[in-house]
Amino acid sequence: MEGKGKQVNKTEQEKMRVEIELRSLAESVKGGKIKAVDAKKKLDELRARKTEIDKKIALADKPKDPKEQEQRSAAMADLSKAMREKRSITLNGTGVINQIRELAKELQAKTPILKLVRYFYGPNASTNIPVLSPTIATPGNFAEGATGVSADTQAQLLNQTVTPYAYISLLPVSAESLLLGSVNIEGELPAIFADAFGQAFHNGILTGDGTGRNFKGIFPAIPTDNKVQCAATGDPKIADLVSLALKIQDMTDDAVIIMNAAIYAKLLADATTGVADMYKEGLIRDKKIEGVNLILTSGAPSSVTAGSVVAAAGRLNDYGVGMASEITVEPLKKPGDSNTYFQATVFANGKPILDKNWYGLVTK
Repeated sequence: MEGKGKQVNKTEQEKMRVEIELRSLAESVKGGKIKAVDAKKKLDELRARKTEIDKKIALADKPKDPKEQEQRSAAMADLSKAMREKRSITLNGTGVINQIRELAKELQAKTPILKLVRYFYGPNASTNIPVLSPTIATPGNFAEGATGVSADTQAQLLNQTVTPYAYISLLPVSAESLLLGSVNIEGELPAIFADAFGQAFHNGILTGDGTGRNFKGIFPAIPTDNKVQCAATGDPKIADLVSLALKIQDMTDDAVIIMNAAIYAKLLADATTGVADMYKEGLIRDKKIEGVNLILTSGAPSSVTAGSVVAAAGRLNDYGVGMASEITVEPLKKPGDSNTYFQATVFANGKPILDKNWYGLVTK
């Protein structure tokens, strides 16, 4: 046991030396004595050494000797007895601290729409999408050898322009967190920024007002002529959703209906019996109605005031997102500031390729 104590002590000393080197490296970077590239390489080496030392300490602390295990069991028995006797037992700073190396993150709403819309990639100032609207008129029939067939005057070839704008997020991280923390925060940043931008784009696709540099959302873009009104005032009913599903099903086979889970709950609370019960069963089991898939997301509107669009129907590849770049993450320093500022930038924008291809269910 004595030899083991010396081994742990030697390992602790080695850990202290590594931590001193980490602090010294931070000061050298701050003072400009070492290049950022060289500092990054040295930092990775020191972190790897520190990880190995922590593993050695953890293994050395684990009781392998049966006698030592027996002693610990006896100590726990004494502690249990003291608790039963209501004696005051406190750690008084003697507790072991287990620093977890995995970064826990706050739960965020899922973004199911992002992976289904249409993307246009490239370092372009804008993207022009050709649109045929309206399409050619319905052809008529003619007798053999007919002359004087009129040219179509209905079809028009237009452009839908998507102009990407810069989206920026700036996160300050202290030198202590970067160099001395147990979590490789720098390695986690790309995923953290990706989640943040994903939330912004998902919300923009659904409810963006289209003004200024904002995304133009599906729900606000639905034309007045494409709005299917609920039959009665108040919450929408199953029959109203059926009307919307039949409307879009007549147009295409690959459409979806998008709505907030709060609206979905109101539909399931519809007291209408008979056929409505059959539709509700299908909604619960398959998330489909009249063969049209249902997508639930908290990003969709939840208001049921008069005139509110509570569900949108259409093809998601009729929504275009222009991406002029991937997410870039740059570390920035300020004179006299020990923080490192990580700036993430991406250029993007989005809008329905053709507003007429989207339909909505509107409360009365």
